[in-house]
Amino acid sequence: MARLFAALFLAFFMGFARPASAQSFNAQEQAEIRAVVREYLVRNPDVLREALDSLEARVTAERWRQIRNDPRDFAMGPADAPVTIVEFYDYRCAYCHRALEWLTDVVRTRNDVRVVFKELPILSAESMEAARAVLAARPQGRYWQFHQALMSFPLNQELTSAEIDRIARQSGIDVARMRRGMESPEITALLEENRAHAVNFEISGTPGFVINGELISGFDETRLDARLREATREARQRQAQR
Repeated sequence: MARLFAALFLAFFMGFARPASAQSFNAQEQAEIRAVVREYLVRNPDVLREALDSLEARVTAERWRQIRNDPRDFAMGPADAPVTIVEFYDYRCAYCHRALEWLTDVVRTRNDVRVVFKELPILSAESMEAARAVLAARPQGRYWQFHQALMSFPLNQELTSAEIDRIARQSGIDVARMRRGMESPEITALLEENRAHAVNFEISGTPGFVINGELISGFDETRLDARLREATREARQRQAQR
């Protein structure tokens, strides 16, 4: 009852209730409801904290669902894998380059892990062009090859448009077709959404790894391995409880 009461408070005062619900009460009745709810919550503050914690948990769960299940993202591993790693990366990021070997090893050796790749070009114009190129080339079915090649390109060399085209061509991509799609509104929207997701998960730089909802900032192989083991153990415990 206490949780229900607090939930009604949040709905009424924070705008989550449908307009029709509020319109079913006149002004005096609404004022009386506010007074009763306020008095109850003043006397029982733990109820409000529980409700806010519950709301935060639901919001976090929905954000995690959005970043791990977007069909526009390239992913490797079983769709129903119990552990999901979402990587936010930039092609001009030194630590993203270093993380490639770790991610490749996870994809190669684990059949219970899914890896989702999210472009977050924040370092330079080169980063943005490379991200757009990869997204535009994805329909050609050579994303992974192109991704690996770009992540292996030396950071002390300028990643020019000509170099991006050369790498794409060597990866088996129709460059002209890729170029035609790079400025599409769909790619712009996806990159903007990726940036918004990064803000929601408090990712301030690249790489950012979200493993079953928990953020690991930067490339720290020890922390990543520890979180991967923990997420695997949690997934097995959930499976055993079913």
